[in-house]
Amino acid sequence: MAEKILLHGLGLWNVYFICKFALAYFGYLTLQPLANAVLLLFLLLAPQRRILRALQQLVALVAAIALVYSESWLPGLDSITSNAQNIAGFSLNYVMQLAVDFINVKMLGWGLVIVLAYCVVKNWIRVSVLTVGYFAILVAQPIIASMQAQQAAVPAETQQVAANNAQVVAAAEPVAGKAEAITSETIDKWYTAFLEYEKDRRAALPQGIPEKDMPFDIVLLNVCSLSNDDLLASDLQNHPVLNQFNIRFDHFNSATSYSGPATLRLLNAACGQTDHDSLYDGRRPECEIMNRLDQLGFKQHMFLDHHGQYDNYLQTLRDKAGLTAPLESTRKYPVRYMAFDDEEISDDLAVMRDWLRTVNRDKSAKRTVTLFNFIALHDGNRLPRHSRWEAFKPRAKIFLDDLQKFIREMERSGRKVMLILVPEHGAAVRGDRVQAPRLRDIPSMRITEVPTMVKFIGIKGMPDEPIHVTGHTSYLAMAELIGKVIAANYFSAEGGSVPLQELIQNLPETNPVSENGQSIVLTYRGNDYIRRNKGEWVVYPTDR
Repeated sequence: MAEKILLHGLGLWNVYFICKFALAYFGYLTLQPLANAVLLLFLLLAPQRRILRALQQLVALVAAIALVYSESWLPGLDSITSNAQNIAGFSLNYVMQLAVDFINVKMLGWGLVIVLAYCVVKNWIRVSVLTVGYFAILVAQPIIASMQAQQAAVPAETQQVAANNAQVVAAAEPVAGKAEAITSETIDKWYTAFLEYEKDRRAALPQGIPEKDMPFDIVLLNVCSLSNDDLLASDLQNHPVLNQFNIRFDHFNSATSYSGPATLRLLNAACGQTDHDSLYDGRRPECEIMNRLDQLGFKQHMFLDHHGQYDNYLQTLRDKAGLTAPLESTRKYPVRYMAFDDEEISDDLAVMRDWLRTVNRDKSAKRTVTLFNFIALHDGNRLPRHSRWEAFKPRAKIFLDDLQKFIREMERSGRKVMLILVPEHGAAVRGDRVQAPRLRDIPSMRITEVPTMVKFIGIKGMPDEPIHVTGHTSYLAMAELIGKVIAANYFSAEGGSVPLQELIQNLPETNPVSENGQSIVLTYRGNDYIRRNKGEWVVYPTDR
């Protein structure tokens, strides 16, 4: 005779579901209704045999842990396995510090409150009834909202969105006055159209140097871990050096939160934005900004404060972006920090001064283009002979102070330089509901909006305050600006050959879309959305 199956309350499992409801409400995870419904119904069953009850609890525990992990914003298994080699390179000290810093004491405190509250009220209230009832309401809400949206929605024609210079970002904002429900499908169509549009965009670089050209140097200062939000969080947004620049891009998107892809995007700046995977498909010579400048007579240089070996960084730049500049030796520089993988990091000011000595010695090169890549601000760096990582703010202040000294020394040298500060991504100094501080697996706009700025050194009569590029931009705008400077022979006249405002007029804009290998974050109709592992697009949780 078959064993009779009864139902019983959830018991301590009420705490599990109540905690999940709270985390979902505040945006710390995304509930999967069907999977949670199966788990909840499975737990309501009350098998009579003790061994079956024990087996039920064991299966439920494993399923519950896996479910919470899949619903959280933690890096997925694909992300971890694809970066396994890099993670293995972390020092033990860095891993232990990450583990300690990951603990959210406030969240643990609230969890304890929920447990204690359950223990107090469980003999007075049927908590299971409330849990099941609340879950039923959660499941019903999106179904009702979807039905209402379908009834209210009016089929909308789509149009391309044009900015000042007709640079249409692809797809489809609804015609004014008409409503269209935002679904994962509509966002996916927009994203696909965005990539299709970006595929054909090119920066207007000159074919040759103007007659009676005034030679100058171009410096691309590619800095790891410095975003607009990091400056705000560290109270460094008003550092004096930032006001010494002539042009500032207010909303420049680096389009990724990892170093390798960021520098690949920079080196391919002469073309529109691609998806993450296309960065590694092969070279695109027409996009390679340093090689394009090399063809115009700009001799290439490269200076790093590291060896470029971690994550095969330097070789990837050579293979996928055609970087040919030789690497200046880092052994001659004093050591400033030890990296998270125990690599020595050179003093950045010493590296910058070495560039100045190098180009001054080379009398044969009238014009140069140089890639600097600095990782002094990367998470986990520590002072030599110290075990504890150095906080971000003092390291960032040192870097900005050193940059200010370097600018003064360039000005005294008499060289004419177009200095472009273009960070790779932010340091995630303060986290959000999706990621804990210092984690960058998901490329949120807080992490990828970076303080990109341009300073013209060696020209008298420049404005005292920077002018601002206020639209949403990315590397294509930077490449276009370089082309304008060359075409205008900008360094040939006091105060510049054309007004600064003319230089930034009609620079190409790019809608904010940021990607890593497993995650995409984009801004669509005023809100940020995220897709992970090619799943559904969902609203990116923001602070309430």
